[in-house]
Amino acid sequence: MMMKKGLPAGVILCFSFCAAPARAGDAVSESEMFSSPEVATQPASAPAVQEEKKTLGFSGELLSVLEDISYTTSSARALNSYTLGNLMLDARLKNGVKGFANMEVSYRASARDTDSSLREAFLDFNLDRRVYFRAGKQVLQWGRCSLWNPTDLINVEKKTFIRKLGYRDGAYGVKAHMPFGAAYNLYGFLDTGNAREDRDLGGALKFEFLTGRTEMAFSGWTKRFRRPVFGYDVSSRLGAVDVSGEWSLSRRDNSLFLRENSGTLESYRKKDNWINRAAVNFRRGFRLGNFNDRLTAATEFFYNQNGYVKTPFRDGGVYNLSVPLVSAGPAGTLVYQNTGTKKEFMLANGLYEPNYLARYYGAVFTGVSRFIITDMTFNANYIRNFNDGTGVLSAGASYRNINDFSAGFLASAYLGPADGEYTFLKAKLMLQLTAGISF
Repeated sequence: MMMKKGLPAGVILCFSFCAAPARAGDAVSESEMFSSPEVATQPASAPAVQEEKKTLGFSGELLSVLEDISYTTSSARALNSYTLGNLMLDARLKNGVKGFANMEVSYRASARDTDSSLREAFLDFNLDRRVYFRAGKQVLQWGRCSLWNPTDLINVEKKTFIRKLGYRDGAYGVKAHMPFGAAYNLYGFLDTGNAREDRDLGGALKFEFLTGRTEMAFSGWTKRFRRPVFGYDVSSRLGAVDVSGEWSLSRRDNSLFLRENSGTLESYRKKDNWINRAAVNFRRGFRLGNFNDRLTAATEFFYNQNGYVKTPFRDGGVYNLSVPLVSAGPAGTLVYQNTGTKKEFMLANGLYEPNYLARYYGAVFTGVSRFIITDMTFNANYIRNFNDGTGVLSAGASYRNINDFSAGFLASAYLGPADGEYTFLKAKLMLQLTAGISF
């Protein structure tokens, strides 16, 4: 992931490899957006006929954040404060036509900087209630595991370990869904983002079916100048344990990697024969007190065949660079740097993707609802890069009442040897306080 110059370290930490199992709120689900549709109902004595009405609704969220970060290399602490606001438009017309838009605005007090982004904006329509379409910028539910989704090559923004504050950015294109009863579903997505010509379009197809208590799907993805990727995902239940998994296979890796060529660092695509990536998740709920599933525990593992066995960040050597590093100099001039470390080259050229650097990963997620009081939830989670021995331990409590006021506290400790995936920013502990409202 390319790190933008000038961003506070706390913001980089929070949005780069931060934590908690990806929640449903990261992507606005259709059931949440379009639940409880308004209809006009005939009196009981009249025939049961429902007449659709046009409706237009506005909703939003406002969240204030304060972060305090301590470092291993200094006694000084960094303080970041910012506010996130989301305004959502929900339009429902007749015949199942629906529209949705989510605009996000952030203000960072330390930099006195305001930024805005259109996270999602799409239109839903259908053909005779047989084929359903969603056109525009959207976050797709593609993949079954909580954190790692090797079958998801569509979404432009992957799930984060620490819950992302705000919403994920959507991919641009057209999704089609064709249901065949309750047992079979066919999904397709035409990716038009960044396509300047028709041959630059990308596409994915998924066939999902139910057999007994097990749901599974076969999928495929392709794009110009990329090797096709085939996927399989499954979810089932073994006794009291919910099991989900997914696996992807391609003839050649589509990701870019770092290599040293005669003392010069460059990026390239590996030419391995077949590339495998797989994730599996085990989840169980436990009865605590008078409530079922009040305590939940899950563990997830990820295998990334082409991941680095040795973290390149730990190589402190200085190399020639095939692409110079560019930074801002005095009076707005640009400074070009032709030498640098592997870490600098990877970060500057987008060769680092959080939680996908190494070959083996694991994570544990636990949660207790009704913690102390009815409206409070406690979570404790841990992620580990098994190759370099670094990880993040995150624990905190969140509160939300019936008036849609929320508050939260989160502590995240970055553990393990220096210059690993989760320790290269030298952060030791991040404390985060949030308060927000929904309307």
